[in-house]
Amino acid sequence: MSSSRFQRNWTHWLRVGLLAGLVGVCLFGLPAQVRATDDETNGGPINEPVAMNNEKSPGSDITATLPRPEMRPPLPFESPQVGPIIKRAFSDDIEKRTTAFIPSNLSHLTPIKMPKNEKRWIRVDLSEQIVVAYEGNKPIRAFVISSGLSRTPTVTGEFHIKTKVKAQTMTGGSGAYYYNLPNVKWVQYFYQEYAFHGTYWHNDFGRPKSHGCINMTNADAKWLFDWAGPTWDGKKGWFNATKDNPGTLVIVSE
Repeated sequence: MSSSRFQRNWTHWLRVGLLAGLVGVCLFGLPAQVRATDDETNGGPINEPVAMNNEKSPGSDITATLPRPEMRPPLPFESPQVGPIIKRAFSDDIEKRTTAFIPSNLSHLTPIKMPKNEKRWIRVDLSEQIVVAYEGNKPIRAFVISSGLSRTPTVTGEFHIKTKVKAQTMTGGSGAYYYNLPNVKWVQYFYQEYAFHGTYWHNDFGRPKSHGCINMTNADAKWLFDWAGPTWDGKKGWFNATKDNPGTLVIVSE
């Protein structure tokens, strides 16, 4: 084959190939360019929604916003004002984190009429966001808590713990304020739907955050659950106070 004929054939097939390529682009478009977003390259957004899909827990299809481990929020105090911290744990260790401290000076709390002849009782100070456990007149342990928001305030007054349950699903509210929280632990109701209970969905203790309940860490709520009356039998799901096994006095003040 002569070089001129080979060149003509090569030029012809080159034109055919280019034409086929142009047709393909028109029909199918350019291939997509795949690249990671800024969030993906940095390990996800700081407050990435995490689906809690545990089919064994009722209401567990909620979405919780959890912080990345490297962005752990600190506990609300670094140098406690009222006593030494009992134990400190990382915020992502849900079962062990605590805000407990030994109260040494509670003069900054709202003055209340101290009860008489109470072996054990609980003081809730909403202005300071603190719960104090007393034996007689002696405060033995205190906790930083989160009470009700201004639109859903915590009830004030004198009450007694009436019902305990180790764990339950809590639902309530409406519209933008609807909530469905499975496996809320160490719940102690003291008035209607108001209760002390463990909290796994935030670590912002020291500020009002709830729909009226007293939010505590799971460890703190368990300590109070075990310490306060009625004394749970360790078997029944819902356990009520009785005359022979009364509930501990709770005084809530602002």
